[in-house]
Amino acid sequence: MTAANQPASDSATATEYVKQHLIDPETCARCGSCEIACAEGAIQMSEDGQYFGIDPELCIGEHECLYGCSTDAINAWRMVPAGQKYSLEEQFTWEELPAEIEVDGHAVPLDLDAEEAGACTSAPASASAPTTFLYTQHEPVTARITSNTRVTAGETDIHHIVLDFGDEPFPWLEGQNVGVLPEGLDPHGHPHHMRAYSIASDRGGESAGTRQLALTVKRVIDEWEGQPYQGVASNFLCDLQAGEAVRCIGPIGERFLMPQDPASRILMICTGTGIAPMRGFIQRQQRLDANPAHPMQLFYGGRTPEEMAYYEELTALPASLLSTHLALSRVAGKPKCYVQDLLLQQAERVAEVLRDDNGYIFICGLIDMEQSVMHALGEVAKLYGLDHENLHHRLLQAGRLQIETY
Repeated sequence: MTAANQPASDSATATEYVKQHLIDPETCARCGSCEIACAEGAIQMSEDGQYFGIDPELCIGEHECLYGCSTDAINAWRMVPAGQKYSLEEQFTWEELPAEIEVDGHAVPLDLDAEEAGACTSAPASASAPTTFLYTQHEPVTARITSNTRVTAGETDIHHIVLDFGDEPFPWLEGQNVGVLPEGLDPHGHPHHMRAYSIASDRGGESAGTRQLALTVKRVIDEWEGQPYQGVASNFLCDLQAGEAVRCIGPIGERFLMPQDPASRILMICTGTGIAPMRGFIQRQQRLDANPAHPMQLFYGGRTPEEMAYYEELTALPASLLSTHLALSRVAGKPKCYVQDLLLQQAERVAEVLRDDNGYIFICGLIDMEQSVMHALGEVAKLYGLDHENLHHRLLQAGRLQIETY
């Protein structure tokens, strides 16, 4: 244990303390969104792919990493003695954050700016208050698989997996996540850390009145440094059969929540399994009022209809509930189309959401699309004479832009 782990003595009151940005290993979902968002390369993954840490020599406090983390693991800070910041090597050994340093029986006060304190991001104003981390890595809840169905054809193997919590309380909201603990051990011989998956059902249950919720899981089979790689959690989940058990953490998430004001305009932008939380939103709206004041707008990207989860389900919904815009990038004989292209094609609909203070934008999917989508939103704002300067952060601060990318 380093000196920074130890409570400070009374004689240490004159010590200079500095703030260090860390990642909470207990709640980190290992999605890598923070690593990609960090332009200075300060956020790094351990060689075995099991841990993320922040290099104190490279972190310059740009804070772009703070906005896409679904579990808020990135919002972790400690005051440490100057010159004794935790190294990456130390961070890669943690199963939990080190204790706060105390002076005279009190933790050294954190000096957080507005972004670090979360004052620049919030949930939609009318969203319901969420319950978070009712169950933890150390005290998970067990659910049972009700069904596990492949919902795509071709190369993309996506499953619709329904979990039943039985009599155990699990009060989720649309847009929240479930942490899943795969069975087995990591390369260090430790139990696997959780992976987070968006809930694809509304709070009333996948089947109304049940404690069942659905996950949308893509089986990950890829290469890592030239070697075959199988996603630990995705393959674990996709291989589960009805009746088998899975240990869960959560609910997770405080911001990516559906507004409950019936006058809200909701614009959903997603690719791949990013459709999961949007399906929960749509299901919620359908049960509340299938003819809302403003139909929900869905911009959904994929390779072909056959490789898009819930394609038939979504396209069968009435236009009074949902206006669906599909961006298909691999249809034979047709030009490639991506969600950012559709946003520009449907600029008038997008502008309606941007100009309405009660308009909300949700983005979920691969992080590669995020920058292109934000650029398209800025172009629409300019086209319609709307304020486009610093659009990203202004919408975040107002709770009108919610992003979960990975």
